[in-house]
Amino acid sequence: MQTLGILTTTKYELKDGTKTVFVETDTKTRDFDEEYYNNIVSSAPFFRRLGGSETLDRCYTSQGYKVYKLTSKSPCKTMKTIREFNFN
Repeated sequence: MQTLGILTTTKYELKDGTKTVFVETDTKTRDFDEEYYNNIVSSAPFFRRLGGSETLDRCYTSQGYKVYKLTSKSPCKTMKTIREFNFN
């Protein structure tokens, strides 16, 4: 398994009494390989069909034009997860 880089996953929850302010609840870091990266990126249309919001931000990286940030909101809009890919 050859690692492509480091994945940072940050989870947020909606602050009580607000509509757009999120509070960070958890942060995790791990290595990722190409198969793991492809599984995460290709799952976005599935979660959109379930009613969630998926935003894929792309830029030029050392591996080519790839997704470097994936922002997911739950269908109830109270939880948000941001996955940031840092390529080697």
